[in-house]
Amino acid sequence: MELRVKDFAKISEADIIIDGITIIAGNNNTGKSTIGKILDTLFNTTNNIKEKMNKARADSLREMLQKELQQAYVKESSYFTENHQMRTVASHAASELIKGEKCEKICKWCLRELGLTLNKIEEEQIIEKFEKSIAEIEQVSEENLSQAIYTKNFGDAFHKQINSLYQRENEANITLSIKEKNIQLIFKKDVCVRTLRDLAISSTSIYIDDPFVLDELNNLFSFLILNDSLQKKNLIEKLTETREMATEEKVFSELLMNKRLEDIIDLMNQVVSGKILKRQRYMYQIDGDISKELDVASLSAGLKSFVIIKQLLLNGALNEKDVIILDEPEIHLHPEWQLIYAEIIVLLQKKFDFHIIVTTHSSHFMEALELFSKKYDIAERCNYYLADIKKDGKGAYFENVTNNLDKIYKQMVDPTLLLSRLREELETEDD
Repeated sequence: MELRVKDFAKISEADIIIDGITIIAGNNNTGKSTIGKILDTLFNTTNNIKEKMNKARADSLREMLQKELQQAYVKESSYFTENHQMRTVASHAASELIKGEKCEKICKWCLRELGLTLNKIEEEQIIEKFEKSIAEIEQVSEENLSQAIYTKNFGDAFHKQINSLYQRENEANITLSIKEKNIQLIFKKDVCVRTLRDLAISSTSIYIDDPFVLDELNNLFSFLILNDSLQKKNLIEKLTETREMATEEKVFSELLMNKRLEDIIDLMNQVVSGKILKRQRYMYQIDGDISKELDVASLSAGLKSFVIIKQLLLNGALNEKDVIILDEPEIHLHPEWQLIYAEIIVLLQKKFDFHIIVTTHSSHFMEALELFSKKYDIAERCNYYLADIKKDGKGAYFENVTNNLDKIYKQMVDPTLLLSRLREELETEDD
């Protein structure tokens, strides 16, 4: 998989290989997080987009049909039928009309289901209204709808600042290539004006940049906060989603997952031996002991970083070939825990074939990723990039330094050398 970006926000150009683990380093404000957000927004918008567009059409059409049926019902009976029944009938009718069924047939079915008896003229009038509703829905082309969806989601993710900050008149171009097939988006004036989709995406993406997202699980008003962050909303949904299963299926699924995750969970248990449980609030239970439960918000930032990954795995929220974006995950971790976290990342990629993007400022953490990838024989599936600002200052670019990691380590270590020199100067003054 390859992501190419040109003239998008602060990025001038980028060509990023995403096959296994992709590590991006660089100074602050060089577009590292932008790459992750682009990929996350692209994946989660394109994922099953045809089904999403059909659902959007059906939902809009259902509202139109429900309104017409309610008006007909009032004329007939002088009171409303149960809202649930009306909604169910309208929903089925919308679905069938979207599939191409005849308006007359569907309209008559609706009237029978609702027990409505209309005269010929009234029946013809409601059929005509059904036809006008479906015609109005069909006026919106698939291309226009998909462009509007991409504009909305990318606009939300980037605060409506999509086109280049330095060359505003240039088109912003995003191209994702998978096995020689492409998804391409073109933006002008922060609006998606052209899309090309040669392939369908069934995998999803999760973007993790803030361990304090766990605090939102018990926030009754979190839905208001989430309006500003598609990434946070998606992550909370993944952390809290549960699927109803029969006991036998649940037991088998847990055994299968525990076997697959055995090495990873053992490693995680060195740091977090408990798990999140839903009581009246989301609680973290330590070592399976019901007397040792904490509100998830009470956990330390470092523990939260591990708990998020562990909960996503136990929930079954991550599937093979999904995309995981970890934005500076080492920030809240002690150096020893950075090593454990790095090993977990490598094992997750090896066992689940995830596409993982990691941004980092830590030479310690990056070296851990480098060495563990060699230990577990996936070094050939790791790519390293150094983000920097162009000499003219007009945008960021990304250099593939997989074969020259010293370029990254030098940038990370140089500030430490400055401290060493300062220490020497101070010691000389003391002497």
